[in-house]
Amino acid sequence: MNVLLHLRNFLDSILRKMVRSSFTSRWIILSLDSFIATFSIVFSYLVCIFIYPEVTDELPMLGELVLVNLFIVSSSFLLFKTHSGIIRYSSYYEVWRIFMAISFSNILLAIGVFVFKFYFPISLTGLLINFTVSLLTLIALRYIIVKVHARLIMDTDERLERAVIYGTSPDSVALARAILMTRNRSFRLVGFMTYDYQIQQKRIMDLPVILLNGDLGRLLEGYEIDTIIFPDTKYISRNYDDLIRRCMSLKIKVLISQAPQDIADYSLKSSRIRNIQIEDLLGRDEIKINNDEISKQTQGKVVLVTGSAGSIGSELVRQLSKFKPKLIVLLDSAETPLHDMQLELEDKFKNLNFVVILGDVRDANRMTYVFKKFRPQIVYHAAAYKHVPLMEENPCESISVNVFGTRNIANHAIRYGAEKFVMISTDKAVNPSNVMGASKRIAEIYVQSLAKYIQKRDKSMQFITTRFGNVLGSNGSVIPRFRQQIEQGGPVTVTHPEITRFFMTIPEACRLVLEAGSMGVNGEIYVFDMGDPVKIDDMARRMIQLAGFTPNVDIEIVYSGLRPGEKLYEELLNDSEKTKPTRHEKIMVADVREYNLKEVIADLNRLIFAAQKIDIPRTVKLMKELVPEFISNNSEFEELDK
Repeated sequence: MNVLLHLRNFLDSILRKMVRSSFTSRWIILSLDSFIATFSIVFSYLVCIFIYPEVTDELPMLGELVLVNLFIVSSSFLLFKTHSGIIRYSSYYEVWRIFMAISFSNILLAIGVFVFKFYFPISLTGLLINFTVSLLTLIALRYIIVKVHARLIMDTDERLERAVIYGTSPDSVALARAILMTRNRSFRLVGFMTYDYQIQQKRIMDLPVILLNGDLGRLLEGYEIDTIIFPDTKYISRNYDDLIRRCMSLKIKVLISQAPQDIADYSLKSSRIRNIQIEDLLGRDEIKINNDEISKQTQGKVVLVTGSAGSIGSELVRQLSKFKPKLIVLLDSAETPLHDMQLELEDKFKNLNFVVILGDVRDANRMTYVFKKFRPQIVYHAAAYKHVPLMEENPCESISVNVFGTRNIANHAIRYGAEKFVMISTDKAVNPSNVMGASKRIAEIYVQSLAKYIQKRDKSMQFITTRFGNVLGSNGSVIPRFRQQIEQGGPVTVTHPEITRFFMTIPEACRLVLEAGSMGVNGEIYVFDMGDPVKIDDMARRMIQLAGFTPNVDIEIVYSGLRPGEKLYEELLNDSEKTKPTRHEKIMVADVREYNLKEVIADLNRLIFAAQKIDIPRTVKLMKELVPEFISNNSEFEELDK
C-alpha cells in the first residue's frame, strides 16, 4: 500500500503540473496534441506506402507534409481551444472540441490537395486514416489520464470513508463526478444506491448501481459502506422513514450535498457536503417568488427594516440586497447583533448601500430623526418581543414594544410619506392564549384599522400584515435549544408529548414576506401556508438520531410541562375567519373583522397608559377587552377570564 501511495503522490504531482490551467501548461498540452497529430500524419503515410507501394518515390515530400500539417493542426487546436481544459476533468465538451479541430484541419488539407492541387504525398485514404488515428489517440490520451486520476490517484487511500451516492439522477451523477474530481476529499465512492429495479447490475461512471432491497444492514455491510450521500434536500424528506431512519439506526453516516448545479467546475469543497439537519426533514417544496414584481417595488428605493439584527429582519436585509435598493436602513436596539450584521454586510455585500442605526422603535424622537433623514419609502417592521413565557412575565413590556412600537413606526411612515408598510405578525395572534400573541393581535388591529382609514384619503400608501408560524433556527427557538442540549449529552426537554407547531425556514418565510409585500392590497392580512404541523416530540427524537444517538438510550427526553401561556396547538386563522387565494399558492388573504380607527386609538391610549404605569392586572384586562378571544392558558391571568 505504501508503494501505491507513493506512486499516487508522484503521478498526481506530474498530472497537476501538466494540466493545471496556467499559461505554461496550456502550451504543454498544445505541444503534446500537436505531436500526436504529427505522429498520426506520419503513421497515415506509412500505411499508404503499405497499401500503395508505388508512392515510395514521394518520400522526400514527407517533411513538407509534416510541417504543413503541424501548422494547420496547431492553428486548429488554438482556434477550438482544445488546450484550455483541465485534462483530468475532461468531458464530452473536450471531445467535441477535439473532433471539430481534427475535422477542420483535415478539411483544410483536403482542400489544399484536391482543390488547389498542392502536391503532398497524401491521398483521400491517408486523410481518412489521419483523421481517425489522431481523433482516437487524442481522446484515448484524455481517457487514460482521467482513469488514472480517478482510480490510482483518488482510490488508493484506504483511510477514506466508503460512500455511496443516493439515486441515479443527473444530480447524483454530477455529485459523484464532483467528488471524484476533488483533490483533498474524504470519500471513496463505492457506487450508486437506488430502488429502481430496471437499472440493477448496471454501471455509472464505472461504479456499480446497488439495488436497495432486502436486508439493508447486510447490504451495507457487504459493500463495507460507511456513508450515504444525498445529492440535494429534495431527496431527503421522501426517504426519511424508509431509508434514512434505518441508516441512522445502523450507525451509517447520512450526509447531504449542495445542489450539484451550484457546484462550479466540478470542484467540491468540504463545506458543500454536510450532516443532515432537522430543517432538511420538513418535506416542503421550494418556494418560488415573483422576483420581477419585488424588484420593481424595491429597486432604487430607500428601505427601512426594523429589528434588522434579529432572525427575520437580518434575513430580509440579505434578500432585499439582491433587488438593488437605493439604501437599506438597518434599525435595531441590540448593539452587538447589529454590529455583527454590519460586519457581515461589509464582508459579503460589498456593493450594498446601507446604514446602521442603533435605536428603539418606542423612542419617538429617535424615529423622527430616522424617518426625517432617510425618508424610507418601504418599511418592513420586524422588531418585536416574541418569547411567550418571558412576555407572560412582562406584559407591560410586551405592550410597550409590540403595540406602542408598532404604532410609533406606522405613524412615522404616514407622516414622512412612505409608500408601503409591511408588518411581521405571528400565528400566536390567532385565538391568543398568551400575552405575546394578544399584543401582536392588537398591533394587527391598529395597522389594519389605520390602513382602512388612510385608504379613504391617500390610496398611494399601503399597509400590509403578514402572519406565519415558527421559524426554524431563529434566535432562542426550540431547534438551537435542542442542539445545545444534545451537545451537552442531554436531557432534551420537551414541554408536552403532544405539543405541535407549524414550522418554516427563515429564508422561505422572508421570501413570502417580500412576495406578500409586492402583491399587497391595503389593509390585508396575509396568511402563509405553513405545511403540516410538526410534533415537537418527533422533532426532538429526529434531532437526537441525526446526531448519531438513540432517544432515551443515549440521550433522555424529559417532559417539563406546558409553560405559562403555551397551548398544545397553534392556529393560523381565527375560527370566524376565512381565507381567499392570491396569485401565490402559498399565500392566502385572511377575511378578518374590521375595527373603527377612532375607537381603536382610544382603547390603545388606555392600554398604553396602563402599561407605562406598570399596572399589570389592568394592562392584561384591557388586552382581553380589546381582543375578546384572548383566553389565557396555563397562566396566572386565567383569573381575569372569569
